Amino acid sequence: MENQTAEKKLSDIPTDERPSTSSFFETLRSLPASLYGSQCVVYNNEIIICGGVYKRDCYSYHTLKNQYKYICSYPANVFLFGHGVLKLANNTSPNEITLLSFGGRCKHTLVMKYVSVWDEDAIEKAKCPNEWIQFTDNQDNPICIGRNKDNYLGARAVICGSNNNLLFITYNPKNISVFDLTTFQFINHDVLQADNNWIWFHCFVSNNSNGLLTMSTNAKKNEMILFCEKIGLSIEYDEDSNAFQFNHLRICTTIRQFSYYAYVCVDDSILFFGGWNGCIGTNAVASKELYKYSITNNKWTKFDHTLPIALQNCTAVLDLNSTYIHILGGRDDKGYDMPTHVRIGVTELTKHETETEKQWVVEEEQKVEIEAIKIEMNATNQGFDITKLKVELIFYFVYLFVCLFRQKEIEMIVGYWVRSLFIEIGWIDDFTKIISRYLMMKYFKPLKVLQGHSNNVNSVKFSPDNCKIVSASDDQTVRIWDVKLGTEIKIFKGHADSVDDAQFSPDGKMIVSSSQDETVRLWDIHSGEQVKALEGHSLGVTCAQFSPDGTIIVSSSWDNTIRIWDAHSGEEIKTLEGHLDEVNDVQFAPDGQTIVSSSDDNTIGIWDVESGERIYTSKIHSNVVEKAQFSPDGQSIVSCSRDNTVLLWDVKSGKQLKKFEGHSNLVRCVKFSFDGQTIVSCSDDLTIRLWDVQFGMEFQELRGHFGVVTSVDVSPDGNAIVSSSEDGTIRLWGVL
Repeated sequence: MENQTAEKKLSDIPTDERPSTSSFFETLRSLPASLYGSQCVVYNNEIIICGGVYKRDCYSYHTLKNQYKYICSYPANVFLFGHGVLKLANNTSPNEITLLSFGGRCKHTLVMKYVSVWDEDAIEKAKCPNEWIQFTDNQDNPICIGRNKDNYLGARAVICGSNNNLLFITYNPKNISVFDLTTFQFINHDVLQADNNWIWFHCFVSNNSNGLLTMSTNAKKNEMILFCEKIGLSIEYDEDSNAFQFNHLRICTTIRQFSYYAYVCVDDSILFFGGWNGCIGTNAVASKELYKYSITNNKWTKFDHTLPIALQNCTAVLDLNSTYIHILGGRDDKGYDMPTHVRIGVTELTKHETETEKQWVVEEEQKVEIEAIKIEMNATNQGFDITKLKVELIFYFVYLFVCLFRQKEIEMIVGYWVRSLFIEIGWIDDFTKIISRYLMMKYFKPLKVLQGHSNNVNSVKFSPDNCKIVSASDDQTVRIWDVKLGTEIKIFKGHADSVDDAQFSPDGKMIVSSSQDETVRLWDIHSGEQVKALEGHSLGVTCAQFSPDGTIIVSSSWDNTIRIWDAHSGEEIKTLEGHLDEVNDVQFAPDGQTIVSSSDDNTIGIWDVESGERIYTSKIHSNVVEKAQFSPDGQSIVSCSRDNTVLLWDVKSGKQLKKFEGHSNLVRCVKFSFDGQTIVSCSDDLTIRLWDVQFGMEFQELRGHFGVVTSVDVSPDGNAIVSSSEDGTIRLWGVL
């Protein structure tokens, strides 16, 4: 079929949903057809539009007339999906250009001698213009660019070389090849330094329009830049040695999830428009954001301006006079191919930064420093020595210190430092220690390994006074541990099956545990005796928690229900029904008036404790939700899922605030720090990760367990983390 994708015409879109002219983007005449993944080339006052996904028709758009004309169609046997089109530099006639079309899912290599369809006289004089024909060598032998094993779906290419004769092709999974357009042969194949990322539907530009002649060595060097999701590369190719050199470029944090963006070079900058995160379903995100990367300054900027609608795989073209950037086609956030054609003046994107844009740059620079800290920390195995850090990072700590800490704390610490200045000659060492203590308190190192359970440890929790830990295990026991000594204090036996969870009461005098034996049990810490067994669930109980005032208990179960119990009498108060599958976790809000639940039905529920009614359902995750917890102020919720993500979202609006990606397997548990500034998560990938809430990024990874990490908790004073694992151990981590 010519078109196998959904598409829209502007006439099909309600008026209030159409892209509209704004002070930044001007809506032009719609494309003759909805196009996704089109390839465009500028020729005089024309934009030549060369097909799109499943679309073979080609058109010319006249930038002065705001009109389109049909040019031709690709041959019927050519299947377009992820192809590329470039302008060759071998034309002898001033009235025509030669276009090269190649690649895509099903490789083709065609050329077209294009004569303007707006110039009838030139067309009459030209010989067989405006037709896609097979690319041939000088003896008319057909040439196909690409080896049989090469996958050119979403490939990107540029033409460089001292004689404009070298075609550089970057393609998945992470390859770069050089094809000589003069000899019609490949002269180099190499592998991009791109970690585990696939390179496709990416940004690939030349940093020099011709081979750059280095006068001192007479070496011809070609410079290129590539961006794709988290990967940024500066690529240098030496024609004399036929060798590549790769250097990594930092890509800003907010665009890292995207490829499939439109891009265009203006002077020394690359401008990015829209993009897609490569996911489908509820996890799919199409962007409407605009970014600029300054090649000279190695600096990213996120513009205040946005596209009129979210678009992916659209095309950006700079007109002949470098006055306007045209954005054509693409697919919207609902998956429809669009006939969009808008333009924005180049001057709009080269003005001085707004205050919002300046603030974004400042925050991005802070993220750069955090990433540098993480790299330095990961390089040390036994802890962190602040004196080994670069001087500029220490100054950054001072800045971060001022930003993050309360005024009273600042006055106290600085006051102490000033007094020390007059007392000790070695004041700078003292200051370093103070900074180390108060600024690096967010970073952790291994302290102790607690052993005693004979099977998987399923959960761990700190006591309210920071002194004890309670653990629950598949060995059917609940155990209490001394934090300082790392020794077992008590063991509670009574459950007849695996214990999934155990927690302290708010006053620290009792333990509530939940088990696959379908019961919730209460234990007296001092006597070690069971106080009550709460029965009512018909399947295993996954979690149980005291309310903040200790008067009621909430529990969740594989029987798809949540139950509320009287903590004193042990009587069931009410049953909350609504989840369609197993309920994995349930937690009280800080005020005790609502609870949040996580389920195998991929949803999170918020419930009113008094009425028992579900007041909100979130479908923010695309897979089973393992855990969810309210922030200390009760304004947001953090959740983790088998979709490998940790999400932070607003309680009132249900809007996603941050997405934390980095785990390579399902995320089992997630917790806020005591101040709400840090999120701690653990995963089947055997890691514990710490995330900065403000910047939305990971700043530390903890490794040590040899099995799935099942649970984490943060001490009430924020100075320790405890984790449990299927390796049968509990690990304590302390601040540096």
